[in-house]
Amino acid sequence: MKKGLDAPLVPVLLLGFGLVALVTALSSHDLINLIFSLILLVSGVLYLYTSLVGKYKIITTVVSQMALPPNAQVLDLGTGHGAFLMEIAKKLKVPGKVTGIDIWHQSDQSNNALANTQRLIDAQNLTGVSQLTTANMTDLPFDDESFDFVVASVAIHNVKPASARAKTISEAYRVLKPTGEIIIIDIEHVAQYRQTLQQLGVTELTVSNAGVNGMYGVMMTKILRARK
Repeated sequence: MKKGLDAPLVPVLLLGFGLVALVTALSSHDLINLIFSLILLVSGVLYLYTSLVGKYKIITTVVSQMALPPNAQVLDLGTGHGAFLMEIAKKLKVPGKVTGIDIWHQSDQSNNALANTQRLIDAQNLTGVSQLTTANMTDLPFDDESFDFVVASVAIHNVKPASARAKTISEAYRVLKPTGEIIIIDIEHVAQYRQTLQQLGVTELTVSNAGVNGMYGVMMTKILRARK
């Protein structure tokens, strides 16, 4: 599948400033600047690896661990290029369906557009078990208890401010069926997601680290799983 950079400006800045700092450090023979430049460069390389390779390995592992019946109804928040959506769609059969929503901001992911993602879905012959729509995750256009699973990959942290993120989690919980599962892969605010879900009454909840495949520079990806 076609891959896009998450927050594409970030690795550009990390690598750009890292190279400038490296040149400065080498010309001035300054050890502190050399260490600083290497930290920036390594962070940029790790960011690129996770964005282009690592996150897809995480998604594949997470989907393989889901108890996903072929007729499941799944909602993917912040679909982007559809990596999570398509991995799930491969496990489904009609009437099973995964619905992906996004507001399609290219600042969140390069070449982020509904038409681009639809072409990727069509190319993998997954159209019958998936659909895309433009919607805001803080105000989901779906009935209560509509989905067996609600998932999101590196998306909810883009929602601001904190009250809007809490609303997103509340909306995900609202559209989830009883005994349904929420799975969130993210790099920030996971503690807030956990707190909001616990306030909503969730008691079966785990958070784990994604390891080296989830290192966006110095930011570590975490995986939250919660059952309604």
